[in-house]
Amino acid sequence: MPLRYKQFQRLIIIIISLITIILIISYPKQSLSAALNGLNTWLNVVLPSLLPFFIVSDIMIQLGLVDFLSTILNPIMKPFFNCPGHSSFVWVMSMASGYPMGAKLVASLYEEGSITKIEGQRMLAFCNTSGPLFMIGAVGIGMLGRPKAGKIIAFSHYASAFILGLLFRFYGRQKTNDRIYSAKPRIKAAFRELLMGRSKSSKSLGMILGDSVKKSMESQVLIGGFIILFSVIINLLIPEQTANSPSLSSSNWVFTFPRDWQLIKPLGAGILEITTGCQLLGDSIVDYKSKLIAASFIIGWGGFSIHSQAISLLANTDLSIGLYLFSKFLHGLFAAGITYIYIMVSSVESIPAFSSYPSTFNITITSTFVASLQLLASAIFSFLALYLMAILIKVIKQPKS
Repeated sequence: MPLRYKQFQRLIIIIISLITIILIISYPKQSLSAALNGLNTWLNVVLPSLLPFFIVSDIMIQLGLVDFLSTILNPIMKPFFNCPGHSSFVWVMSMASGYPMGAKLVASLYEEGSITKIEGQRMLAFCNTSGPLFMIGAVGIGMLGRPKAGKIIAFSHYASAFILGLLFRFYGRQKTNDRIYSAKPRIKAAFRELLMGRSKSSKSLGMILGDSVKKSMESQVLIGGFIILFSVIINLLIPEQTANSPSLSSSNWVFTFPRDWQLIKPLGAGILEITTGCQLLGDSIVDYKSKLIAASFIIGWGGFSIHSQAISLLANTDLSIGLYLFSKFLHGLFAAGITYIYIMVSSVESIPAFSSYPSTFNITITSTFVASLQLLASAIFSFLALYLMAILIKVIKQPKS
């Protein structure tokens, strides 16, 4: 990275930090309230929903289960995405638990030496996705007032991730550091990889469990810190979300947009943090179809809060952050485009700008389990379909004797 670019980057960070400090000093009560809201979100939603996934996935990596799945699923992932079978595990875990699970797993596999740098970049493009519970439950039902809205957004989100995987399969093809994987599903080889992975590890099961819990908690503390930080920043930039005091609502930080520009505020907030952006979309007076398209872009993009969490998890690797951000921007554009096409070709009924649907959605262990189970079943059927397509392509390509 050029020295001037690093200096410019440091200058931008310093300026943003100074502005944030000035705002926190100017509005201490609102800052404290926002920080408590962020802490509450982390403790009650993010930590209990993500921590089990983090611990279990790390245990699976250390025990060699991922190598087992990689050997079996490589014939599916290699022809379509030019990635090893590891990417199937990362993709499913990311879809089941949401951001930033994909980035965490890619970083872990890369540090373990299970994937190359080019494979890691390809996987980051399509294996770091939002979760179905957030899109269908929180956004679709809780914020937009329609279960169908969440399903449309989820379909567009995962379809655009699939397209990104197909596009990024060509990334780095001119380089020769990709590993060669067998194109045949070998059950015996898969079990051999599982046993070899276990024998390579000199750690006892107790040490593996302890290390997994420790690393997962460290990752969760980082994520919690970013959630609190961006909660304060967002609520200072959009004061009416945190307080109703006349002095604050009349400050220069609150902007009133014309009716035709009502999407600017939710999109601006969504670029920073997706939950706040989607909530503002639900409260805005724009039409229902525009809300769907904008929500698809915001969730596909992910927000700088999510990106900061992903960057912190990737800090120990040399994977390109710029390429990752570019892929997420494309994800947002593709998701918005697919949603627009879906709306054009199907009948999507409009609803009033201010829906009477309940604005809250309670995330429970049962709802999380059911949503994850449904997604797992869908993923299994999808992989079976891809597997059959891969076999069919191989049969067609075989020369006739």
